[in-house]
Amino acid sequence: MKSRTLHLGLALAAAGLCIQPLTATAAQGDWLFRGGVGVVDPKSNNLTLPDDSRIDVDSGVSATVELTYMLADHWGLELLAAWPFTHDVNLDGSKVAEVKHLPPTLSLQYHFNPDGRFRPYIGAGLNYTMFMEEETSGALAGSGLKLDDSWGPAAQIGADLGLGDNWFLNLAARYIDIDTDAKLGNVALGEVQIDPLVYQAQVGYRFGRAAPVAVAAPVAAPVVAAAVAPPPPPPPPADSDGDGVVDSSDQCPDTPKGDRVGSQGCSCELTRQVQFAVNSAELTAEGRATLNDVAENLTRLKFMSGTVTGHTDSSGADDYNQKLSERRAQTVASYLEGKGIAVGRLAASGAGESQPIADNKTKEGRAQNRRVVLKRTDCDAPK
Repeated sequence: MKSRTLHLGLALAAAGLCIQPLTATAAQGDWLFRGGVGVVDPKSNNLTLPDDSRIDVDSGVSATVELTYMLADHWGLELLAAWPFTHDVNLDGSKVAEVKHLPPTLSLQYHFNPDGRFRPYIGAGLNYTMFMEEETSGALAGSGLKLDDSWGPAAQIGADLGLGDNWFLNLAARYIDIDTDAKLGNVALGEVQIDPLVYQAQVGYRFGRAAPVAVAAPVAAPVVAAAVAPPPPPPPPADSDGDGVVDSSDQCPDTPKGDRVGSQGCSCELTRQVQFAVNSAELTAEGRATLNDVAENLTRLKFMSGTVTGHTDSSGADDYNQKLSERRAQTVASYLEGKGIAVGRLAASGAGESQPIADNKTKEGRAQNRRVVLKRTDCDAPK
């Protein structure tokens, strides 16, 4: 026989669900229809004969239907019906017969949460079991086996889970007291105590009551009021720096006039520059001070990203100057990463001596060309 504990655990699994907003509720006057599959699981050792032989009835599976009428918001009257269940009857472990039965059951139910999505309920009622088509085989082949119909109490526990306005899922388990007198030919074998647990998984549909007809309220005669001037429109939101981004959204409130800005109000043309000594990729004290200010802004303005491009003057060979410019760019990127700026926000590269901004023939011009330029590149919504 299958484990009753396993079946009961499946039947009650829905009890762990949280209460959800209203859907497919059950209220007074509603009809609830459920249809699905049921397992009738008899208890062990249904009858012991005088010679210590034991008769056991195996589990059976069949289609089940239920119809519940909600007498009140919490109380319902349910009728269980099914397609006939078929069970093997075993004598000391060997099949000796097959029998079918129908278990119509009428139950009074109490619904704990009729207005919720998850609606647990319990019920108790009366069962009438009808046995039919008893067929013998094996050791009892050819014998006339007869099982009497049975009356007995029944109890149940279950839950509905709403899927929408009318549809819902159902899991239920019930106990039925089924005791039947068994005869083999004209010989009474004794009382077979089946007393099964019944497990059901079903889909349900709610047939609700008709919506009440709204009664229109009397309409009073219109009152003509004196014309009142509409209130003035509210003032536009403030934009102190005039960049097109209101102060409440502006993360750079002092943007210079005329700068193109992104959606956060920060300049898209933002650049900073760090100078280097001749033939050096080491930061000067002035360069570190500039980068400390850059790191502070990048920490605050986490949406910004950009490029770090190194440059040299024209002294030296092209290949050497290219590598020197790359080292300068990497020095700046590494310094900012050490200040907590995530790797990847700044792309480092070198341009060698190819992009001078001053005359390399003068000492002053060469000093201006020995530089690293930080430029913002992420501007998401130019204005």
